[in-house]
Amino acid sequence: MKARSVFVRLVSTVLLCCPGLAAAGSPPDGEAVYAIQKRLFDRYHEISLVAGLIPDEDFYNVFPVGLSYTFNFNENLAWEVVRAQWALTDEKDLKRDLEKDFGATPSQFDEMKYLVHTNLVLKPSYGKDALWNRKVIHHETFLLAGVGVVGYERRYAYGDSTTENVLSLSFGLGRKYFLNQKFCVNFEFRDFVNFKDDGVENNVYLGVGLGYRFDLSPRKPPRDPAVEELKGYLNGGEGRRGD
Repeated sequence: MKARSVFVRLVSTVLLCCPGLAAAGSPPDGEAVYAIQKRLFDRYHEISLVAGLIPDEDFYNVFPVGLSYTFNFNENLAWEVVRAQWALTDEKDLKRDLEKDFGATPSQFDEMKYLVHTNLVLKPSYGKDALWNRKVIHHETFLLAGVGVVGYERRYAYGDSTTENVLSLSFGLGRKYFLNQKFCVNFEFRDFVNFKDDGVENNVYLGVGLGYRFDLSPRKPPRDPAVEELKGYLNGGEGRRGD
């Protein structure tokens, strides 16, 4: 009994001093172990109500509102087929102060009227957070780039106003939070590069969107070779591996 007690104490001491030895299934040579989970909220289609703010126009605060439709090819790639927004505007103090204090109106000033874009979307990151240890929230990070058209109304101090429709490039990133299987909330930052007649203009866009996600037909689960091989064994042995 004494020898056994000494042996138990020795083993316990080794395990306490070297906790890595006690990890079940630890791979050799320090190889890292990762747990990869399939995405739970994967859908083909998403329709979103979107709204945002463009704060860096010279004479107006711009509040674009509209709709977007996105098609998801797979877990990593999507296409924002169309994003159409009407631009609501509010005059900045700069323009009002110039007119009130100095009696001067800019010779010309552009008012944004609408934005229409299409974008390629990459989704490199997916994860989940524990909210107060009571609820798990799944989220997805996305990057995008695309092209579109932005419309302006150009007003003059004297004379009639004109319109201008310009080529626009779109770049951005965002985070999508899944509320449930059908609804999500998107927070995003975008940069618009607009090629106007009098020069190139950059606009920063800060936005939020409420998305509804759905499938028109059931999404087929990805085929796992290991699972298919196991099914082959269960359904008749090695002869069914290639099924």
